[in-house]
Parts: sequence; C-alpha cells; structure tokens
Amino acid sequence: MKKSIVFKWFILTSLIFSMMLLVIGIAQNYFFEKYYINEKADTLKTYMIKYSDLAAKKGSEAASVELFKNNHIWITKLDEYGRISDVESYYIEVKLKNSQDILRIPMYSFEGEYSSDVLLLLKVGDEVIIDTVNISDESIPYLIQTDLSGVVNLNIANRLHGSHADQAYSHLVTGLYRGTITKTVFPERTEYIPFPYQERYFLEQVKEFQIGLLADDAKPLQHTEEFSATENFTEYKIIIKPVVENGGTGYIFAMTSLQPVDEAIEAIRQFYPYFFGFTLLCVIFLAFIFSKWLAKPLISINKITGKIANMDFTQKLPVRSEDEIGQLSRNINYLSNKIEAYIKQLKQDLDKEKQLENTRKEFIAGVSHELKTPLAVMKSCLSILKDGIAAEKRDHYFRAIEDEIQRTDLLVVNMLDLAKFESGTYKPEMAPFEIDKAITEVCRSLAGEIQEKNLSLTLRLCSQTVVGHKGLINRVITNFLSNAIQHTEKGHAIVIVVKINGQTAEISVENQGNPISEEDQKMIWEQFYRVEARTSKAGTGLGLSISKEILELHHSAYGVENTKDGVRFFFSLPVQP
Repeated sequence: MKKSIVFKWFILTSLIFSMMLLVIGIAQNYFFEKYYINEKADTLKTYMIKYSDLAAKKGSEAASVELFKNNHIWITKLDEYGRISDVESYYIEVKLKNSQDILRIPMYSFEGEYSSDVLLLLKVGDEVIIDTVNISDESIPYLIQTDLSGVVNLNIANRLHGSHADQAYSHLVTGLYRGTITKTVFPERTEYIPFPYQERYFLEQVKEFQIGLLADDAKPLQHTEEFSATENFTEYKIIIKPVVENGGTGYIFAMTSLQPVDEAIEAIRQFYPYFFGFTLLCVIFLAFIFSKWLAKPLISINKITGKIANMDFTQKLPVRSEDEIGQLSRNINYLSNKIEAYIKQLKQDLDKEKQLENTRKEFIAGVSHELKTPLAVMKSCLSILKDGIAAEKRDHYFRAIEDEIQRTDLLVVNMLDLAKFESGTYKPEMAPFEIDKAITEVCRSLAGEIQEKNLSLTLRLCSQTVVGHKGLINRVITNFLSNAIQHTEKGHAIVIVVKINGQTAEISVENQGNPISEEDQKMIWEQFYRVEARTSKAGTGLGLSISKEILELHHSAYGVENTKDGVRFFFSLPVQP
C-alpha cells in the first residue's frame, strides 16, 4: 500500500505540535483573561501619550524606535491620509518631468510580488513612471516602474484594478507622473531596515487603515478607535487616536500584543528552563533523525541526476519505499533508461544516415562512370555514321549502338531495382517453393551462354521446399551463375550444389577460375565494384549488389570464398517445416 510522504509529514508534525501545545496549555494555563486585555489597553494608551512627548522632542521616527526597543510597543504617527509621517530613513525623491516639484515617496508601503531586494534597483538617475491616487491636492503613489523593475502597493492596486477591483474605490481619481529619481534613502540589506518598516504585520494594519480612509475620501475620525486582530494564534490590540497639530488632522497608530509578557512569564519563570531544555533536546533529536531519513534519498537523487546530466547512465536509484520519493526514484530510473535508449538510437540513426550519404555519393559516382562508356560508344558510332566513314560497316555500328542501348537500359533497370531494395520500404512476400526446380529453370535460361563457352555444368540438387520470394531468389541464382559463366574459361566446370543443414538449405555456385583476394571479397558486393583480375566488359556491375540486397531482405546468410580450383558463392534459405 502506498504511504504518502505528505501523510507521514502530517502525522509527525501533528504529533510534535500537539504535544507542544498540550504542554504549553497545561504549563501556562489561561492567558487571555479580561483583566490582562484591559491592562494592556490602558498601558498602550499611556505609551501613546508618552509617544507624543517624545515625538515633539526627538521626532516621530526616533520616538517609535525608542518605544519599540524599550517597551516592545508598535507605535507611529500618521498624517491625514493614513501615511506614516516624517519618514527619514526609507524613501526616495523624484523630480517630476516638466516641473520643478520634488515628490518624496516613503518606501515602506511597497511590497507584494516585489521583494525588498528590488528596492536596490531604484537608483539615482533612473527614469520612473508613478501611478497615484489623487485626493484633494495630494497625490499618493501606489506603483513605481522603471525599465527593469518596479514596486507596488498591493493594498491600493488590487482594489483599483484587476478582476477583484472593489467598487467602493471606483470614485477615486488616479494620476500618472513621469520623473527622475534624484535621491534614495534605504538600507543596502533587508536586515538593516529600521523600525517600524521591517514589521510586516504592523505595516499591514497601517495600510489597511489607510485604504479605509481612501474609501471615505480621507474623512477624519471623530474619536479614538480600538479593535483586535489575530495572526498566527497571537492576538493584538490596536488603538488609533486622532490628533490635531498645526491646523491639520493626524493619527497616532499603536499596536501591542495581548500576550501577558510580564506577569505570565514571572509566574512560570521557574518552569521555563525545564520546559525549553526538554523541548530543545527533543527538537534536536527529532530534527536529526528526520533530516537524515529525508535527506538520504534526496542526496542519492541529486548524485544520480548529476550523472545523468553528464550522460552517465551506469547507476540507478534504489527504490526503497512506495511514497513520492520512491515514485520519483522509479521515474528517474525510467527516464534515465529512456534517454539512454534514445541517445543510442540517435547515434545509430546518425551513423546510418552518414553511411547512406556515403553510399549515395558512391552510387552517383559509379552511375556516372558506368554511363560514360556506352554514351561515348554511341556518340562515336553516330559520328562515324553521320560522316559516312566506312559505309560498308554501317550494320556493325548500328549493332554496336543497339548493344550499348540494351546495356544502358539494363543498367537503369538494375539501378531502379537496387534503389527499391535499399529503400527499406519494400517487403517481399514469402512463400514456399521448390529450390531444385528454380535452379533448373535458371540453368535452362542460361544454357545458350554455357554452350557458347563449352562449359561443364554439374547440378547436385535435392528435392527440397524452401521459404522465400521465388522471383527474387531466381534473380540471385541467375546473377551468381552469370557471374560464374563470365569468369570461367572455356572448357572448365561450374558446379551448383543444394545442401540441407537441419532447418536450412544452403545453395552454392562454384566455378573454376582465378581466386579472389580477401580485400576484394569484402568489396565485391559493393555497387559497380569489379575485381581487376576478373573484370569483364559484360554486365552492369550491379548484379552482386542487387543479390546482396535481396538476400538481406530474406535475412539470409551469404558470402564468397576461394576453393581449391576456383571461387564459390553461397547463400541459405529456411526449409519449409
């Protein structure tokens, strides 16, 4: 039965976290009582008053940092449009095109699919396009684009544009500005971003408040608002207090965790060392066992896939389980075998194509050479007849032209047959036939040539039915016997033998004559190849090539060998069961 690795992870992590939550629940008891919530809210209001005094002395940004470091309170000052006021360490300035105005843009609100690393691509001198929301005389940027990158305030952009645009914001007026970055102030690395700009959840709440103001055309709050929010099982208290300064409306935005960070920790302080010590040992032990178990097959997969990438298919992945990792190992092994097979097939195809190309070139060269002679003879004879030279031999030249035409016609027919056999698309129909009768028919058709050279023909045949294409096998026997007749001197002998070896019949044609060298024996089956010592003007030079292709279509064993008195050509056919 297949056991999903997701199921394994789920069971393991569920057990671990269930045990941890059970221990924490028993140890810490009940945290979120009303007393602590009210106490936290009152404390937060006190710090908001302190923040106003510190902001007047040190500035808004410095006051926020101090309260966070000393009291772990998230607090900042917002302007009437819900933007953090007095941003001094995380902004850019843009000189607007066709204007002397400088637009200062705080960068904390830009996030989403663009990471903080993208901010480093905003450099002084870059041309930018800025999309804004315009309220009264104020422009609030929510999208900054350069040629190479861009940053976006998704809280605003998603409500204005796209398939999930909110109709509550359809009344907002947008603008588009072009300009050049004249100043950038933000850290070189993400971990150096100062408070509160690295506090993701705090900034999300600030931006949610801002988008709420924009929906209401930045209508100011009339009283302090309090509400709670929860993330990752932690509850937060948020207080927004409107303030009036210099004739304008602003807000103090504060947030604190409702975890009892003082009283609860004091109550269980003696228990924490044992709890965290035991938990740490368990986590280290389980992490070690789990990582070893999980990493081992992944290391093997990485090693083997690296070899596959280097075209080394010698090693395979062991399949030790039926989960996703086991299935992945099996699929990689299958893929490795497939790639190896395809590469081998590709190499074979390339070698075959190269061989065919060479054969094609040799064939064209051979054809060109073979056609030169008959064409030259016919051209010479026609010239002689045209000029009226040796008129008494007129019939001789006409016969010569006729002979060359017949030879050329035979050459063309043989070339077409050879091309058909070599194409790989021709499939002969195999049927039983009597080999002794086929040989007798061939001998009868060549009887005139045998008698003309006064040759002795001996047949050692046995009545046997073989399987093959009778017409093509007759052509092979005819080629072998014609070749023997051409290269046998007058008065010498030719012997045709049929010999049965188990399920195979071997047919051989042996003639008395000069032997063929080993080098010539390898080349004799090639197109237009002739052994110099045995060269004859008769024939086209394609007989043995055609015979080879026919025999290979029959998957027949064939060859040539020197005997005591001459040369023997042979081939085999399966006998009918």
